[in-house]
Amino acid sequence: MSKFWKLGIVGWPLGYSLSPLMHTAALAAAGLAGEYKEHPVKPEALDRWLREEAPRLDGFNVTMPLKGAAYVWAQEKGRIEGAASSVAHAMRVINAVKMEEGIPVGFNTDGGGFLLPLRGMDLAGASVILLGAGGAARAILAVLAINTGVEKITIWNRSPANAGAAMRDLAGLSEFIDPKLVLEANHDLPSLPVEECGLFINATPMGQEGKEDVPAALLKRLGRRQIVYDLVYEPRETALIRSARAQGCRTVTGDEMLAGQGAAAFEFWTGVPAARVLPAMKKALDGHFAPGG
Repeated sequence: MSKFWKLGIVGWPLGYSLSPLMHTAALAAAGLAGEYKEHPVKPEALDRWLREEAPRLDGFNVTMPLKGAAYVWAQEKGRIEGAASSVAHAMRVINAVKMEEGIPVGFNTDGGGFLLPLRGMDLAGASVILLGAGGAARAILAVLAINTGVEKITIWNRSPANAGAAMRDLAGLSEFIDPKLVLEANHDLPSLPVEECGLFINATPMGQEGKEDVPAALLKRLGRRQIVYDLVYEPRETALIRSARAQGCRTVTGDEMLAGQGAAAFEFWTGVPAARVLPAMKKALDGHFAPGG
């Protein structure tokens, strides 16, 4: 009898996630029997869920606001996948867990998923502006610093304390990072050095449906030689992406990272190569975002 894969996502709140859509398509494309379900769990109930429910699954994604707590749990009860220079170790956040005979193995696919749409774009020597300091932003910060050769990263976050914590975590990986990398926090959104950046990244909820947009005054300062990357995928075309395209920038939308990290997680759980299921995941997302989808 073939294995029935029990996969899912844990976070709070849920109901907005497109992961069930993508992973259901991936299971079909891979010819695997299984299911992918949502597990809405409040932060205060996470310990009990991890103890009682997680062992019944083969693998699951972790989303806001539980990535840091899940990292601590996986580290204490199992292990974290990857070398000492991996994103998970660097920033103490994971977004994927697989259960091996009841033992959790944590991993972070956000960094690799972020870089996937940037393949072929030379970022060496670039200046980067990163809005946000949450779980995904921290993964992006680490992968940029370790793997791309960027020259400067400026972080903005509503909470200066969170931005500072992200920078301190990254400092723990100094042996893997070019010592010439300039890393700074700027807590004044209007004064960000937009004109000098080669890559502008929004890793905050700004632009989501029902949320405020990235300030228009900031968007007007974008230029055609820049790459603009918005992690928001609902809507697929945010005010940031529309403005960037109008000004001739190269753009990357949040669904591209979503599919990339999802395919990497699927490979982590099942062993099926990410490249095999990525087209099916992208097709599922295209169907969702199509008019009437």
